[in-house]
Amino acid sequence: NQIGYNNLIWQENGLVEILQVIFLLISIIFIISYLKKIFYGSTIIFKILIFLYLFGILYYFFEEISWGQHIFGWETPEFFLKINKQGETNIHNAYSVFNELPRNLLLFWCSLSFIIIKIKIFKNIHLNNFIFPSYKLKFISFLIIFFFISDFVVDKLDLGPSEPHASKKELMIYIFFEIISFNFIRLSELQEFLFNTYIMCHAYFLLKANYINKLSMLDDRFKTD
Repeated sequence: NQIGYNNLIWQENGLVEILQVIFLLISIIFIISYLKKIFYGSTIIFKILIFLYLFGILYYFFEEISWGQHIFGWETPEFFLKINKQGETNIHNAYSVFNELPRNLLLFWCSLSFIIIKIKIFKNIHLNNFIFPSYKLKFISFLIIFFFISDFVVDKLDLGPSEPHASKKELMIYIFFEIISFNFIRLSELQEFLFNTYIMCHAYFLLKANYINKLSMLDDRFKTD
């Protein structure tokens, strides 16, 4: 009777969701600052790539706050009441494809970027620096992979009983697999929190790398002069 997550932390509009929104907002500020710094010194294709990245983060941010509903508290329009299972003004809770597809793309981006760089799929140095601007990102990737695999193995192999039963042994088995798969909390929210942490750190390292490169160029010019 004591299993379950703390509502103040994991529930809708709880601490974790508030932090996610803050992280995304910080990411947007970082990316806009980065765009300003590279705007006159990069190719059109690279600028389009960064604009698309910014657009994706903006979409994610506005979906998280239900396009302002969580802040301003308006009543959900009738159209969304019919299609949205949570009765909110957003798309990702209306159609599974708008939830699962972005989620899987984020899982791929946030967990495997360091591998893409390692196997040298792309030859363009600017593209590689965008994909993986700092090796420190891989530590967040390791966490994402760890929590994903823990849940994936238990779920796909159908380990343990689906719910606790009367016997003490089955109850202990159930609790054991709930713990090792991290389903005693809202695992989906934890994964999203890690995604947003990765995005914020990625945006920060992009901006920082650009600043360091400019200092290096100024230093080289000073030495040449």
